[in-house]
Amino acid sequence: MKKFLLIIISIAILSAYKVETKKWSKSDTFYGFLKKYSIPISLYYDLPGNIKRKVKRIRIGETIFLLTENNRLKQALIPLDDKNQLQIINKNNKYLTKIVPIIYETQKKYIEVTINNNLNYDLYKATNLRSLTNKIINIFSDKLNFRYIPKNTKIKILYEEKSRYGSVKQIKVLYASIFNKFYQYNAFLNPYDGRYYDERARSLKGMFLPAPLHYKRISSKFGMRLHPLLHKWRMHDGIDYVNRIGTPIKSVADGKIIYKGWIRGYGRVVKIKHRDGYITLYGHLRGWPKGIYVGKWVKQGQIIGYLGNSGLSTGPHLHFGVMRYGKWINPLKIRKSAKITLWGKQRKNFFAYISTLKKDYNIALK
Repeated sequence: MKKFLLIIISIAILSAYKVETKKWSKSDTFYGFLKKYSIPISLYYDLPGNIKRKVKRIRIGETIFLLTENNRLKQALIPLDDKNQLQIINKNNKYLTKIVPIIYETQKKYIEVTINNNLNYDLYKATNLRSLTNKIINIFSDKLNFRYIPKNTKIKILYEEKSRYGSVKQIKVLYASIFNKFYQYNAFLNPYDGRYYDERARSLKGMFLPAPLHYKRISSKFGMRLHPLLHKWRMHDGIDYVNRIGTPIKSVADGKIIYKGWIRGYGRVVKIKHRDGYITLYGHLRGWPKGIYVGKWVKQGQIIGYLGNSGLSTGPHLHFGVMRYGKWINPLKIRKSAKITLWGKQRKNFFAYISTLKKDYNIALK
């Protein structure tokens, strides 16, 4: 990125061009951008369909790069997402476009902070990064209640910071440790699966999300119940989450879709197979997003359907069931019991990685 900017700036000095960066504001539109720099509107219509959609949704606050001469655009770089940007080049008054990768400046930073006030205040004071607190809370959320952290608790963080034109765009925590006289918790990001593990290769979080959606209430729990439509006592092999129709439904863990379709009273269903013999079922769906099909591998938190009222149902809700080795189990009990520990080659690779990390950054575990 620095070399690229030096070349552009050198050209600008020699040719009296003007180099500038500009923040995309709430009032900016791609049409307005083309009009401002006298670029034919045909440039927009010649873009591929997916790029047309993206230029309509350029994020507010994004930094765009401009090279102009007498207010006439010679080149522009406009970010479309976190990876790619639209390049516009004026070549003999003909405008060419192509998609090029965004080049970030990457730095690794290591900090040690004592929590004397609260986590958010002390971390921001030390790093000037508001998002770092949320990342730390998310990493340790199954281990700590951050409302009750003792004073003089210390936290160590090694993180990777990606910036563009001096503005921080992405933060990735590689290692974090929270300790005081009562406890110590360590977390290492495993580059092979994206999860956080302690120094003994045990995951800090359970295998499953707490729930597959944001819900208003649970209308029916796991166990025997009087069926609201059949008026018979029957085993309810899952739990029912109530919310409005169309609420996104997320896979609670990494896995492979093994069924998508209609199953009698469940209505529209997605079934996902996970590691260690687990299968999850999402019933009464309204429908599915594009790209959801049998055989597809999905990540934890990926949207696999939308809440509906299909099948034998008294109202909009999600029926969520969990099976292990062919037997239905209570979904409310799996979050803490289903932990992940690395074994075999995965464990060996993880230990080799954190050994290098500790050596390179002089990380000493208490």
